[in-house]
Amino acid sequence: MLYDGFDLSPYLDISDIGRPLLPPQEVISKTIIGKDGAYFLDKRHEPIEIPVEVSFHEDLDMTYREKTRFIAGQLNKKEPKWLIFDDEPNVYIEGIVRDSTDIENLIKAGEATLNFYCPDPYYYEIEDEVFTYNSPGGYDFTRVKGNTESYPILEIKGVNYSGNIIIETDNTKITFNGNLISGEILVFDSKLITAYIVQTDGTKRSANNDIDTMDFPILVVGANHIDISVSGDASIQELRIYANSRWI
Repeated sequence: MLYDGFDLSPYLDISDIGRPLLPPQEVISKTIIGKDGAYFLDKRHEPIEIPVEVSFHEDLDMTYREKTRFIAGQLNKKEPKWLIFDDEPNVYIEGIVRDSTDIENLIKAGEATLNFYCPDPYYYEIEDEVFTYNSPGGYDFTRVKGNTESYPILEIKGVNYSGNIIIETDNTKITFNGNLISGEILVFDSKLITAYIVQTDGTKRSANNDIDTMDFPILVVGANHIDISVSGDASIQELRIYANSRWI
């Protein structure tokens, strides 16, 4: 098991991982007085908790206190970090140890159930699909990885002084009319629902006020289509799509 890039396997034996088949489902509905049942409005996946039962390796060349404090330090994070299990080395989920008592039990008893709280209930591909195109036009591409829709990151290299850069997918259309100079990268981040420009010095500036919608692209598993076009004093050298493939 890797947590925040650190391999815990030489220190901990894992006896069980309690991964739920599906995240808890929040169903949003509306009832109307005088009518039976309810109207379905939406469904959302809630955060999940992954209990991992662990115990210390007995043959570690460390004193009991050294190894307990060492492991506690590796588990104590201020925010969710990548969690990768040995039986699924191609995906990660972001988690954080929820209960401090679990770390205390590990220190005192040498075994514990570590409850990783995962605010985003999806697993993400580590080596993901990337699609690159070098001119305006319409393009078909196929997502193979993952088993549910994904929220991609689109990076556009080009220039725009007084024109438009237009991205259209199967589910949305975004027009960018802001300034973009050579060497800068226009980014549409569907997961974070934001647009920004990576400037030549590496800093970012918001581009949310330079687009006409906050409806960002969503990719399905299988066939997808994207159109990229320009108008006025704008041009494109490269469009790169990071699929951000995920598993439920």
